[in-house]
Amino acid sequence: MKHRTWLPWLMVFGAGLCLRTGISSLSPLLDTIQRALHISGSALGLLTAIPVVCMGVLSPLGHALDRKLGLKRSMLVALAILTVGLALRLHANAYAVLLVTAALVGIGDAIIRPLLSGFIKDTFPDKTPAAMGLYATAMGVGSAVAAYATPVLSTGQRGWQGGLAFWAIPALLAGTLWAMWPGSAHDIATTSPQSTRALHRLEVAALTLFFGLQAGMNYTVVAWLPSLYQAAGFSQQASSALVALFLVIQTATSLCFPLLLRGLRMGLTGAMIGFALLALTGSAMLWVLPQTVWGAAVLLGVATGGLFPMALLLPLEFSPSRAEATRLSGLTQSGGYLMGGLMPWIAGLAADRAGAVDGIATMSLLSALALLLVVAQVGASHRRVSRAATPIR
Repeated sequence: MKHRTWLPWLMVFGAGLCLRTGISSLSPLLDTIQRALHISGSALGLLTAIPVVCMGVLSPLGHALDRKLGLKRSMLVALAILTVGLALRLHANAYAVLLVTAALVGIGDAIIRPLLSGFIKDTFPDKTPAAMGLYATAMGVGSAVAAYATPVLSTGQRGWQGGLAFWAIPALLAGTLWAMWPGSAHDIATTSPQSTRALHRLEVAALTLFFGLQAGMNYTVVAWLPSLYQAAGFSQQASSALVALFLVIQTATSLCFPLLLRGLRMGLTGAMIGFALLALTGSAMLWVLPQTVWGAAVLLGVATGGLFPMALLLPLEFSPSRAEATRLSGLTQSGGYLMGGLMPWIAGLAADRAGAVDGIATMSLLSALALLLVVAQVGASHRRVSRAATPIR
């Protein structure tokens, strides 16, 4: 059943809004948590690493639950896990409790992401880019608001635990929206002769690499851009303003993603090449700071803001059904998040050896070059699938 109401759009926005709050709300409080619980830096790093690892390892769970429980019940289970994980942070007086909440947040996120892709494939067949743009925008808004608001919320009577636990409320509201959805007559995902046709391994690998490279580039820029700017001679305040500009441009690009696709009239392959070239140009600009400081922030913001919804959209373009879209999204996100999570660490090693500017700029540039090579393979595969009546083996 294709619903012609605002409810499905609100469901996408509500679920997307929750997907980064569990991690981004932690970031501004890491020093506070370390002092309060007397833990080491490596132990602190696990709190943000565990959810990413869960997203990488457990993403195929979404497809398995969809086939067993159906889309609606699977989403409600995942949102309940996420809500409980966030709410438990209210009682995080011990490091072990925070570790458990990190795992629950990662498990909930891992299940929700591929399920949302399948839902969008099934519910918005004619408006898939718009729905993906809304999904990506919701994630960006949730991340930015959580990072900004959590320190303010932590000044209340419940302290930093209350600030972290607050983000269970949006997750609970998202669950309420999904509970209101009547579902469909074919809620449980089933396979058909068309949907059981497997993509060639090279195509799945290319989609996974595309997801991993764009995610890793985004993680690297967000994590290391302030250090790069400060190493290039900018003040902490100026560096923060430039990173804020990058995030605003990124979110705006994701929101305008469907309009850009229609306006550019280049098709998916042309748009992929365009965003990858912007990433390459923005990365090259990092070599010639400070003259190109604003240009680098803007171009990298546009590039990453367009590449992320593109990475979410591609598995749907290669899938004939909701079940296949959920399965393929789980596969590509599984390997992609593991790969993307490693890239900021590699960038840190490069910064230690070559300095912040040279190391991080080189890492970003190499990622953009690799992305262009992968785009060529993905584009060729997309043309073959578009010509065929069914996905190729």
